[in-house]
This record gives sequence, structure tokens and C-alpha cells, in this order.
Amino acid sequence: MLKEFDSIRILFLFSLAIILVGCTTNPSTNPQPSHPTNTDEQNDKEQATNQPFSSVLASYFPPDGTTAYFQGEGNEFASYTLQTTYIDETSIAQVENNGGVTLLKVYRITKSAIELVYMEAVDETPTLPTAHDIATFPVIEIILQQPLEVGSRFNGWEILSTTASIPTGLTTFHDVIELIKTKDNMTTSKYFAKGVGLIRTKDEMVTNNGESFIITSTLQKIE
Repeated sequence: MLKEFDSIRILFLFSLAIILVGCTTNPSTNPQPSHPTNTDEQNDKEQATNQPFSSVLASYFPPDGTTAYFQGEGNEFASYTLQTTYIDETSIAQVENNGGVTLLKVYRITKSAIELVYMEAVDETPTLPTAHDIATFPVIEIILQQPLEVGSRFNGWEILSTTASIPTGLTTFHDVIELIKTKDNMTTSKYFAKGVGLIRTKDEMVTNNGESFIITSTLQKIE
């Protein structure tokens, strides 16, 4: 009887041990903590790198199909209108009319610069070149160039500020890029705002007698 009791007790303890081991080795059903990744950010950077042009530089143009009006001071031809047409993402045409002459200017946007590649006097409704043609045009002038940082220089231009605040007839623009270029007795300043592009130009000429003549063109409205 005692042996039978001992056998039952051993069997009971063995079964209990199996149950306890089973409880401690069951896989947990609780979700593992997830760690944030930078996959989306990396994908955005890769897409930007793969683009044939700089989207940052492309933002320094007015919207497609708009006309900007500039008020001039110091010269009768300092006032003008500027019609913008996007030929494609990297090619933008602007027709500038100051009442005396109409100019067609065509810009090409690359990864590093905005390039002026065409400028001719035209009729008020000129025929625009194709994107294929624009890709073959030689560079006439660099308008903006990376990096857009204070102190950067290109083709005689220097970036004086990237945080300028410039009042215009439309609004006061902030975080404006200010460029300056001096040649002989003429100093030219240009101001570019994101989403709009050029918002103001200023030409100051100092004569040999020390007299200063200033001509400005400032954005008044965009339609």
C-alpha cells in the first residue's frame, strides 16, 4: 500500500513538473516593441538624389501661367510685366515686357543651378522652344547656384543673406535670398523668395563726382 502511494506521489510530482515547464516555455503572444526607422526619410533623400534637377531651386519661380507686375523707380523702363510658362519641370520660360521691348528668357534647372540659356527680343506672343531644344542651349548666365548659403559666390555674385525681409506691394517676404554683384561703378542687388522667385532688383551707380543714381523694380502683384 505504501509503495502504491509512493508511486502515485511520484507520478503526481512528475506531471506537475511537466505542467510548470510547459507554462514557462510557451511563446509570448505580447507584441514586440517596434523601433522607429528612417526608411521614409531615406527614400525621400534617394528620390531627391535621383532627380535630374533641384526641387529647391525650382521653387524660386512664380507659379505656372501667372503674370507678375513690377513697379519701377528711377527709370521709365524699370516697370515691367513677367509672364511665366513651365515647359517642363526643368525648363521655364518668362516673357518680360517693359513697354519698350519684349524679351523671352528661358531657364534650365539642374541639380546645382538655375541657368539662363536663352534671351532674345520677341513679339508679345513668342513661340517657345521645346524642352529638347532647351537641353542643348549653352549657358548665358547663372542665376542661382547651390549651396544657397551666405558667402557663396558664383559668376561675380555673392549671397549676402538667406533670411532677409523685403517689403513689396504684394506682401513682406521673409527668408529671402539676397544677392549682390559689383562691376566698375555699378552695384546690382537681387532678391529671391520661395514660391515667387525674383521680387526685387536694385541697381546703384556712383559717378566719378560721387553722385548716386538708383533704379529699382519691385513686385506689386501676381495674377
